[in-house]
Amino acid sequence: MARLALIVPTMTRFEGHCRQHEKLAISARLSGFRTLADETSGKEVVPIGNDWTRRLFDGNFYRSRHRAGGRPLTSLVFVQSRDGNTVASDPATLGGGETDKHLIYEGLSRVDADAVMAGAGTARGENTVFSIWHPELVSLRLCLGHARHPAQVVVTDHGNLPIDRGLMFTEPSLRVFIVTRSSSVATIRTRLADRPWVEVNDAGEPLSLTAAMGCLQRRGLEAISAIGGRRTATALLREGLVSDLYLTTSPIAGGEPDTPFYEGPRLQLSRVIAKAGQGTEAGVRFEHFLVPPVPV
Repeated sequence: MARLALIVPTMTRFEGHCRQHEKLAISARLSGFRTLADETSGKEVVPIGNDWTRRLFDGNFYRSRHRAGGRPLTSLVFVQSRDGNTVASDPATLGGGETDKHLIYEGLSRVDADAVMAGAGTARGENTVFSIWHPELVSLRLCLGHARHPAQVVVTDHGNLPIDRGLMFTEPSLRVFIVTRSSSVATIRTRLADRPWVEVNDAGEPLSLTAAMGCLQRRGLEAISAIGGRRTATALLREGLVSDLYLTTSPIAGGEPDTPFYEGPRLQLSRVIAKAGQGTEAGVRFEHFLVPPVPV
């Protein structure tokens, strides 16, 4: 009598990646934060959270209300060392801690965002995908009416990206946007001829993030979480495109010297909340600032 073969579905590369990151998020030991200052009174902010996040964050997380003007609401997310550096071969060495990584960076800062934006250097890893991984945060994101994974937005002048092998560029279930200068559009589109889920956006010559943001909003992206690098962050701030700054400062010195997240005139910021790390993460400080519009 012939035996029936047992067919075991093969896990895709993307499914394996998601499962691995979910396990890391679940197993992380999160010390949580305590509130140092709550300055939300009178500010146009929207609370975000569920019981799990409020317990760890010691209250609600916040974002600005949507701005008018044909551009997405854009937040900037950075971890800096005690001496203000943001560049390191391994960002974990900057000392932000597990709570910052899993609750804020890969969680609350992007849980209500339509897309995550990064510069080419940040997006160059072959297995890079910007998403939310902890099941509690995934549940919150879905309750807020968003797709499981945010759209991926990569800003690049020349298209120096792992398009042929990079996970975000080879996974059809992801929505991906490449923002580039006019002179690079044709070359990148040719490389992506068989990837209809990746859209190349012409942001002018030289590349204008203001033009890019207008284009992205017309594609339905109303809220964007920008995570670096420094060049993209500085351009966003100089062009007046950032509404919220989420800044975590570690208690240790480190990173490449003289690498602040922003290079330019002193920013006029309005603080919303300040939190302090606890337990093994004592000394970590998280602050949320509102960034006023640049006068036209």
